[in-house]
Amino acid sequence: MTKNACGCCTPNDSTGMPTCYCPVDELLDIASRKHALAIIGLLANDGPKRHSEIADALDVNSSSVLANRLHELTEVGLLERRSYDRVPPHVEYSLTADGRSFEERLQPLLEWATNEGA
Repeated sequence: MTKNACGCCTPNDSTGMPTCYCPVDELLDIASRKHALAIIGLLANDGPKRHSEIADALDVNSSSVLANRLHELTEVGLLERRSYDRVPPHVEYSLTADGRSFEERLQPLLEWATNEGA
């Protein structure tokens, strides 16, 4: 059996070997962190928001945890951070095209999870 560098079986539909999910590890790791999916859902539903608006909407007590999550989601390309040149500083976060695509792909998972629990 041929292995990838990650140690998983090489994905090959024609031989029926298991699919390698390692390319999504980083994304799932970040998405599973506290507030990450809630941020994505909020921005998908309500559009661009400031840090304080996100904190209020999600009832986040730790500003540093929220700042870390926003930074991580921005780093992986799911969020865009837009800074407006004015006083006081104004920064908004919104979903990127990849963020919208990710949120759309979460919808079937949400439906499955809510139907499984019923």
